[in-house]
Formats: sequence, C-alpha cells, structure tokens
Amino acid sequence: MAVEKPKHFIVIVPGYMGSLLRDKKRGDIVWLDVAGLLKNPFNTGDAIGDMLARMAYPNDDLEPAGVMNEVLLIPPWAKQEHYGRLIAQLKRWGYAIDPQEPSSEVQAAYTFAYDWRQDNRRSAQQLGEAIDRWRKIHPGAKAWLVAHSNGGIVSRWYIQEEGGREHVGKLLLMGSPWDGAPKAIKVLMDGLDVLGLKRFNLWNLGSRVKELIRTFPSFYQLIPHVNPFLEDEDNNDVDLFADTGWLSTAQEKAYLADALKFNQTLARDPGVETICYYGMRKPTTTKGILTRGPAGAWESIQWIETSAGDGTVPSRSAQHPWVDEKSRLPFPVTHGDIYVDTAVLEFVHAEIVGKYAGEARPALYLPDISILFEAEHDFYTPGDAIVSWVEVRDAQDGSPRQDMDIFVEMSFREPLPGMEVHQSPSVVRTRLKEKQGAPGRYEAVLIAPNQEGYYTLQAQIRLPDQSRVSLDELIVVEAEVD
Repeated sequence: MAVEKPKHFIVIVPGYMGSLLRDKKRGDIVWLDVAGLLKNPFNTGDAIGDMLARMAYPNDDLEPAGVMNEVLLIPPWAKQEHYGRLIAQLKRWGYAIDPQEPSSEVQAAYTFAYDWRQDNRRSAQQLGEAIDRWRKIHPGAKAWLVAHSNGGIVSRWYIQEEGGREHVGKLLLMGSPWDGAPKAIKVLMDGLDVLGLKRFNLWNLGSRVKELIRTFPSFYQLIPHVNPFLEDEDNNDVDLFADTGWLSTAQEKAYLADALKFNQTLARDPGVETICYYGMRKPTTTKGILTRGPAGAWESIQWIETSAGDGTVPSRSAQHPWVDEKSRLPFPVTHGDIYVDTAVLEFVHAEIVGKYAGEARPALYLPDISILFEAEHDFYTPGDAIVSWVEVRDAQDGSPRQDMDIFVEMSFREPLPGMEVHQSPSVVRTRLKEKQGAPGRYEAVLIAPNQEGYYTLQAQIRLPDQSRVSLDELIVVEAEVD
C-alpha cells in the first residue's frame, strides 16, 4: 500500500579523494585533471610536481569544484568509480540534480563536494552550511544523505556534533567505516600510487605522496581505534597511538592524537534512521605483523589480507554496531563501486522510492558459500596473460566446493585519460577450470587486448540451486612506457 513520501532532498557526500579541488586564483583543477597532466608529455614530471606542491596542507589556495567525474585508480587504497553513475541513476528515479533554479516543488538531489584533505570536523561544518541553504529552498524538507566512505564520517559528525540530527531524515552509508581501515596505516607508511597509470611511475610518486598524505589531518581519522589490528612478532598488540615512533614530525603526532579524540567522540549512535550498505568477499587488509629493529624502531609490517571486507574497509568496520542487523546489508562489491552496483542500487531505490509506492523490498540473497574473485594484477600490457581466479568454499566450515560452473567475461569499460578509442574490443568469455591440486580454486587465462583502456572482468558463478552470482573487477591495459 502506498504511503506519502516525506518531504526531503537527497545529498550525495563523496568519499576520500572523491571531490575535485580547484585553485581559487588560477581557476584550474588541481585534483584531479589526468588528461591535463598528459597534455604535454615532455612536461608531465613538472606538472605532477606542481600538483603535489599545490596540494600540501594546510593551505587555503584550493576549493571544492564538484565530485569526481572519472574512474580513479589509487593503489593500494581503492579502485574508484566516478560518481556520475550514481547521479544518473537518481536522475532516472525522478530527481533533479543540482538544479540551477531549485524550487520547493522540485524533488532534488545535490552533490556536496568538500576539501577531503582538511579535518573532517570542518567538512562537517561546511556540509551543515550547505544543508541550511538547501533547507531554505525546500521548506519543511529533511536531508536524506547518501554518503560514501569518508563521506559517512563527515555526515555523522554533522549529525552528532553540528546539530544535524534535527535536519536529517535518513543516512545511507556506503562502505563507510566507524572504526577506520588498517590500509590507512599502510598508506601513511608507504604512500600511494595516486594516478594509477604506468606512465606516472617514472617520477617516484610513492614516497612523494606519502609525505603529502601525512599533511592531511583527515587521513589520520581513518585509522582504526577500537579493534586491535597490529601485532608484533611476539603476538602482542601494538598501540600505534602510544607508540608513535613511526611518525616523523611533531605535527604528524599531533594529528594522530587528535584523530583518536575525534573517533572516540564519534563512536556512537547518530540518532537518525541509518542503513549500512557494505562490501564483503574481497581480499582486504585486516591485520599487520610489525617487525622492529634492534632499538625497537618500526622496521617493516607484513600485511595480511582476508575476505572480510570490500578491498579497503573491513566488513566489521562498515557494520555500525548501533544500527540494527536488518539495516546492515552485505554485498559482494568493492569499496570503489558499491555506490554504482546494480544490486546495491536496487535496495537504495527500495528505500527512497519503492517503500512509499507500496513496492516490496528486494530479497537479500547471499549464498551459503564463500566466493572470492580477483585478477592476478591490476595493470596489464597488451598481449599479457590475464590470470583470473575464483575460490569457492563452504561459508561454515571452509571446505572447497568442487565441480562449479564458472565463466569470466572481459569487456571494454572506457579509454584511459587522454586516449582515443580506435575500436572497442569484443567481449571475451571463457570458462574457469578447477586448478589441479587446489580444490575449490578455479582459474582462467585471457589475453590483454591491444586497445588501451579500463576493462571489466566479470565472474559469473552458477550455484547448485541454479541461481547466479556475479562479481566484478576493474583492470587497466596500458602499453609499456619507455
């Protein structure tokens, strides 16, 4: 039976690195204009150096300039889809996106871009200022927040600490942690390959970006603070908030101490209707074993991956404990595509449209088996062998599932930044075979096509009851760089 939909407007709050940043004086996009960096190949190194220098924090030279509109690979943090696909879906559901002439009669959805480098408290204050402006346009309406990753942290601080509880009707969290992600320490220790393309590996990005990331107060707020995840070689928990020898400066240590206070304050029920959509069954960094030098200094960390997460955020961190179990919804998706996944969007539609039209909520079906799917690498050269594998086990006892019917498809996604598409390769499909001597593990080999670009690998698993499960991976095909 249909019921009247509450007056509301949607606000999309993107995740880390999900907002464009523009130079206030020069007017150009600093984060991220990959095509611009490639415009003059002989000047790319200088252009990257200029970008990194201009992004160092704190500074007031940059301002938000919309949400990311291109695929972004930021190893090892995440493979991230652009938010345009989520925006397009909301448009199909009848929402006007960032209307130029908004009115109280228009069902609207707004994008909230923010400077993700800064303290999340400041971003939350700015979110509140934006919602106040939109509330004046839509009298009596409440904000329904669709918040991805770090955007959920910003949203929760606004709701809990900036008076937002009175103005928010729903909080839809997409892979957003309440207890951080161990990968944050990995990034702070080793840095990021921010641009995710071979042609940018010539300029020693990893170590340079490590120093840059350490100037961002928000990144420290992504460090887990409740569940121990780091041990020494004697199996003793390492308190990285007390043992700060891994940091270089007094400012970095101050950011770390403040991040602990921030998360201790935030770790409670936001007090609004909340649904957690979270990823699982993707190899995710969940634990680390620390090796110390002779004087006790941190020497190296051996990182351990399990299937208990979305590739970035562990499932336990994305399942907010104050949210009732029926509102914690798991999907076999990655951190960077959860907000565009077809199954996830079916549930979002049911929540913001269907329940008011009398439609039944989709059935949440997760087979009683554990399925992992991954490509051997993220990056390939034309002609390379692309080895993809699927591991199928019983979810209860871990025993291998044999004689499964599994296919993998490779399809062209889109060109690399600044590249032209000469001819989109045909979809290639092949059956995976169970690996000899490794029960429950199925493998297939595809050949990387000549056309450079982003490609989707999709594993299709037929289960014994004849239902199907599909899992996707994003890979890059790029020619070698001299």
